Amino acid sequence: MFELSGKTIFITGGGGGIGGGMARAFAERGARIVLADLSPDFAQEEAETLPPGTEVLIVKLDVRHPDSWQRAKEAVAKRFGEVDVLCNNAGISTGFGPLLDVTPEAFENVMAINVAGVFNGTRTFAPEMVARRAGHIVNTSSMNGLTPFGSFAAYSASKFAVLGLSDALREELAPAGVGVSTLFPGLTRSRMAQHDAAASAADDPERAAMIEANMMDPLWLGRAVVKAVQNDEAYIVTHPAYRDSLAARQQRILAAFGEPAQPGYRHGASATRAPAAASSGIGGS
Repeated sequence: MFELSGKTIFITGGGGGIGGGMARAFAERGARIVLADLSPDFAQEEAETLPPGTEVLIVKLDVRHPDSWQRAKEAVAKRFGEVDVLCNNAGISTGFGPLLDVTPEAFENVMAINVAGVFNGTRTFAPEMVARRAGHIVNTSSMNGLTPFGSFAAYSASKFAVLGLSDALREELAPAGVGVSTLFPGLTRSRMAQHDAAASAADDPERAAMIEANMMDPLWLGRAVVKAVQNDEAYIVTHPAYRDSLAARQQRILAAFGEPAQPGYRHGASATRAPAAASSGIGGS
């Protein structure tokens, strides 16, 4: 089991919501917390909610830019040393609405924060984890990264990308003893969720209040993340009510697997996962 007491946890989007829940949950286990956020004021507010005696560092971070990551890394190294657990949690949405109404600039910004931000964080801290053969990375996807729906296309696309990146990364880093987990939150109290809910129900105060009341407390997501890190679990599902809709979608995909498009074609594996007998001939003279 991954021991957390005294370890350094770096959390992006640490100024509230799910990031704040993670911070409190890791602090409960005696970890040292780095709250990285574009808004140091939000991070400071969150730091004040941590258990008494928690060692905490606040760093300003724009996850879109590698140089901002490097400055954050240097600040952490000066205070705590190496990072043991990286939580790539920062994310934004475009709000609810048709994809055709999303501007190119808004789409690019969602991808820059939700996807490139995960890549930048991994590039910053994973090499040291690999070198010492210890560490863990948690990437925040979403239930929208498993079960997309209309009016949230750009956000869903970014969260599907996080899942693909995380699954491949877990496979790559496992030989070095570094774990990777993907978090799939459902409706959870955060500034983003509250803003999106208020906007979507602007003409229906009762519906807005109902949505807010059904938001999960982020501390419980944080505790689920802690458990996954300790046990090296690949997936963290906090809202099981979405299971049936995911199962239905998966069944539709599986049902599409029939005969190959090319008659008589029998080689079904990709080049990277081809059976040994078949792959031995690839690229041969």
